[in-house]
Amino acid sequence: MKMLIKLKQLIKNADFILVTLSTVACSAMSFVFSVYNKRIVATHPLGIYSTCLLAQTYMNYAQFGVLNAYNRDYPQALGRKDYSEANKLKSTAMTFMIIVYAIVFVAFELWVAIYYGTKIGNDTDSAYYAFGYMLCPIMILLKSFDDMSNATVRMNGHYNKSAVIGFIRTIFALIIGVIAINVAGYYGLYAMALSSAALGIIMFGREAFEGAKLTLDWAFMKTMIIGGLPLLINSLIWTVVQSVDKFVILGFLSTNDLGVYSVPLMGFTTMVLVPQTISQVFYIKISHLYGSNHDENELLEKAAYFSRITSFISGGACIFVFFVMPIFVHFFMPMYTEGTKATQILVIGVAIYATTMLYGNIFSVLKLNKSLISNSVALCIFNAIFSSALVLFVEKSINMVAIGTGLSYGLYSLLLMIKLSRRFKFSMWKLLVNSWGPALGIIVPGLLLYSMVF
Repeated sequence: MKMLIKLKQLIKNADFILVTLSTVACSAMSFVFSVYNKRIVATHPLGIYSTCLLAQTYMNYAQFGVLNAYNRDYPQALGRKDYSEANKLKSTAMTFMIIVYAIVFVAFELWVAIYYGTKIGNDTDSAYYAFGYMLCPIMILLKSFDDMSNATVRMNGHYNKSAVIGFIRTIFALIIGVIAINVAGYYGLYAMALSSAALGIIMFGREAFEGAKLTLDWAFMKTMIIGGLPLLINSLIWTVVQSVDKFVILGFLSTNDLGVYSVPLMGFTTMVLVPQTISQVFYIKISHLYGSNHDENELLEKAAYFSRITSFISGGACIFVFFVMPIFVHFFMPMYTEGTKATQILVIGVAIYATTMLYGNIFSVLKLNKSLISNSVALCIFNAIFSSALVLFVEKSINMVAIGTGLSYGLYSLLLMIKLSRRFKFSMWKLLVNSWGPALGIIVPGLLLYSMVF
């Protein structure tokens, strides 16, 4: 009996590991789908698909920060054991999102019908765009509630349940996606994301929305908007940052190049996968921690500990992607081989950034909104200047975009540590050693070995 109790406690204490493993497995399945669709769909239609997803990404901000406020304040309310406040936050966020996304759906579908209605039968590209844009409000509605459901289950402390459900629903979504893309080609590209979000709502919903009810408390909604708006602005700036390279390609290169650039984006996703997952769990844990004791120094110590872990993982992942991606693309995605060099370039900069991802959460938890926003604005400026300048003045290729993006993430990582060190009087050397140190210790020898072998 004691052994069973110890085993249960061990599993509970290893929650972030289980969530990470589940996320890695789910992302591996998404990666498989991404590779598979590149064997069937050519670069130009995939570029159209990427363009449509840009519109979906920006629709997420129609919630005006209510979901951001919920993700920050709900775990803190639980940490204070203020369950009445927690339920009020949940009910208000749910009600607001239903209202706002219903309005977005009606408005956007009308625009698609008016703008593309007469073009669909005459032009294949117009039909592709119309279909993608038509699905955007549906996908963002489902994804928003899926994200809220999953986050709520984790914030309730059920990390392992989240991990298991996430794994199961992704298996089903992958099967649906593969069938859809074989039957419908381009039109099947959207199937996996749609089915994954829908299954997530169904499987997480019972626990996630327990106790929630529709409520039109406009004053509380306003409070949540005001509280979450700085986080929303920061998130929006981050979205702009992550879109700058795509906008540069669409502005100075072509839709076909954007399709090819999906390969470097796969490398980006691989690099940030584990650090991002640990960051999400870490964010919830320190929100609980800060809600109970308000100890800033302890937050930094925790961040340093988790950063060492993510740094080793980031360094290993970077070298793995650097060596394997060219061979992998050649055999499994032969239409996209032009994207391999850009992938290798991008993953180095992103690996450095990934080591400091956890540090950024501290600004959010402590509601240091000005610093949070200024950090993101700096990254946005770095990315826009470097990517555009290299394309305009050096070479018009996606390789230059990758260099600019990688440099901007590296500089942002350094800026983040400088600000933390000054704001909290914390050792800059300790921040560097715990973040960049392990990763560079793996990346530098790995790159030297690559240069000698190849």
